[in-house]
Amino acid sequence: MSTLILRVSGSLVALLGLVGVIVGGWFLSALGTSGTATFTGEPDQRVVVLDPDVLNRLDSPIEVTATGSGSVWAGTARPSDVEALLGDSPRSEVTGVDVSEWALTTSEVGEGEASDVRGLDIWQSSTSGDGSVTSTIDQAQAPQTLVITAPEGEQVEQLEYEVTDDRWSTIAIVVLVAGLVLLLLGIALALAPRLLRARRERRARPGRPAETTHEKVHA
Repeated sequence: MSTLILRVSGSLVALLGLVGVIVGGWFLSALGTSGTATFTGEPDQRVVVLDPDVLNRLDSPIEVTATGSGSVWAGTARPSDVEALLGDSPRSEVTGVDVSEWALTTSEVGEGEASDVRGLDIWQSSTSGDGSVTSTIDQAQAPQTLVITAPEGEQVEQLEYEVTDDRWSTIAIVVLVAGLVLLLLGIALALAPRLLRARRERRARPGRPAETTHEKVHA
């Protein structure tokens, strides 16, 4: 294999390994060894909705924590019931997640005044808390929609969406280790021509002449 091919191949392998180290290390630092991904958002609306596309996309339990002023309330119900209840009233809908920013993506829907949805009989489960509330979606009753609301005149200021899957941390570790191996292999391939040339030069270098001794022979 020619010197140029070795150098190019080594550089490409090392570059691929470096990408693996960066990606694997970045995900591992964010997910930890438990594989917990946390996404946050600031909806700044009185009513916030998370539909099944966000809540029930994975098999793992999902924990949603909402923070605001006053008594914050959260309830789960069937998607069709929530859609009929809210209609065109204003709300912030969580549409997905942005992994690059570890953030929730949201869109503003409806207009007018937000309706009070507490206390109705459509809710499968509900909970409330002073200043914050946490709901756990265990996927047993999927599909579900989660509705979070703040008191009149207040807003849901921050939303935290947390999901844990230990397979993610395993994948991140595998990518990190594989990237490290490829990086070292690529460096070795790229440096191989120089090391071989240096070895040949050492072998070709003339050695010192052997010392000879002359013995005098006495008759």
